[in-house]
Amino acid sequence: MYSITDFEIDKWGETLAYILLFSLVLIFARIILGLVTRYDVNKELTDKDNVAYSVSMTGYFIGVSIVFLGASMGSSQGLWKDLLVVGGYSFGGVLAMFVSRFINDHLIFHHISNMTEIREKKNIAVGIVQLASYIATGLMIGSAIAGDDGGPGEAVLFYFIGQIFLVSYTKGFVKFSRYDIQSDLKSQNVSISLSVAGKMIAIGLIVMMTLGKEFLGWKETFVSMFIDCSIMTILLFFSTILFDKVIIPKSDLYNELVKDRNIGVGLLDCMMSIIYAMLMVYFV
Repeated sequence: MYSITDFEIDKWGETLAYILLFSLVLIFARIILGLVTRYDVNKELTDKDNVAYSVSMTGYFIGVSIVFLGASMGSSQGLWKDLLVVGGYSFGGVLAMFVSRFINDHLIFHHISNMTEIREKKNIAVGIVQLASYIATGLMIGSAIAGDDGGPGEAVLFYFIGQIFLVSYTKGFVKFSRYDIQSDLKSQNVSISLSVAGKMIAIGLIVMMTLGKEFLGWKETFVSMFIDCSIMTILLFFSTILFDKVIIPKSDLYNELVKDRNIGVGLLDCMMSIIYAMLMVYFV
């Protein structure tokens, strides 16, 4: 039975300190979001009831939370030093998310103006893909800054390596897909956006896993990351084939997503991609 003597005031004090620090990180993230995107958050959420923006913003804060958790991983060096390190990496990670946002928008979905689609057209499909982009980026950054190996310089280098992998494999999926993804997103096809979001988050999980492996030297680590990412991304595409042929054997996935715009099928395809990526991350 729990007694008052079991109450650990130091532990709860540490927990409170991290909650307060996380709140400061969220405030910082909220301010930076407004400055960079030039969105009036209150106007978009309450006056315009912009669901696309709220979806995008949800992904942003999930990504920020993942970055914070990544920064919190590692051995303790004392509470105050830990808070300084976690805070520093978290604030830096928030800034890195906007670098990734710019890169992802201009290299992966270069035919789409996210600001126009989300703010002016209230395009929920684009909002969903941006949510996935933020989450995938958060997973990648969180892994780059996690642990005790190296310092800020190594974290930045791993961030750029992770960003290269994230863009390369996501862009490859967009380019070689059966769908005209960017056109479908502009036409507000939510089913396609869910399918794409699942692939992006799954690739983010794969990149997260490869960045989190033991450092073996730059050449060995980079080659190992390339091999792991390539194999797991290929397996990820097989999950889509499996979903098409096994889960919905009497229907064609292309028709369901593109012609029928079946949101339910898009959601299931999204979840299958994430589930398979989680299994690969766990067992590899």
